[in-house]
Amino acid sequence: MTDPTCGHPSHRLRLEGLHVHYGPICAIHNVSLELSCGTAVALVGGNGAGKSTLMKSIVGLVPMSQGLVLWQDRPIVKSTREVAYLSQRAEVNWEFPVTVRSLIELGRYPLLGPWQRFGEVDREAVDRAMATMRIDDLARRQVGALSGGQQQRVLIARALAQEAHVLLLDEPFAGLDQPAQELLAQLLRDLASSGRLIVASHHDLKTLGDIFDEVVLLNGALIAQGTSVETMTQANLKRAFGERE
Repeated sequence: MTDPTCGHPSHRLRLEGLHVHYGPICAIHNVSLELSCGTAVALVGGNGAGKSTLMKSIVGLVPMSQGLVLWQDRPIVKSTREVAYLSQRAEVNWEFPVTVRSLIELGRYPLLGPWQRFGEVDREAVDRAMATMRIDDLARRQVGALSGGQQQRVLIARALAQEAHVLLLDEPFAGLDQPAQELLAQLLRDLASSGRLIVASHHDLKTLGDIFDEVVLLNGALIAQGTSVETMTQANLKRAFGERE
């Protein structure tokens, strides 16, 4: 089903003149781009190119030195439920004793008012998220007992339960075996087709065209944006993976 919120011209993520510094070091320099709902976008660049920093700055985890980040033509606030950032799976403490369903339910609590209890609407949202990510059968499993691919799908399901329309994924395919990568790629394509905006840092250049509609090539600054064929030229690759601009 197409997301009804994502057919309007304002349902875009826009970055205007974004600068991010870590002390004296400029990690992101003057990045401006526009990304539309219904699209899967790969962030590509070498180590230190600013992929993670860019995503973190969008949700306010890293402060901008300069620039604007707009969603639906309005500045993003840190607490918005419509934009979700998922860190790398290796950064999550999977030893915490919690079931799959309980972890996904955490995505609903920020939507509840101060006196509002977890109700049927919330349970249905969790059910939909689990079904979308094909993890219904894992509801009672401890998260620490899951495979890497299952854990990644649980994290995405939690974001879906909070009704996020923009998913920012930091290396979602890292450490997954081939079958898990193929299933995750299919599910991300399905999410984009349903109207969501998927933005993921990605390092496997051979699979870009199979998974993503657009590529954003970074090296601290924006090198190129477009389809994989348009962006992944020898000249652009040299600029992206060579010395910083």
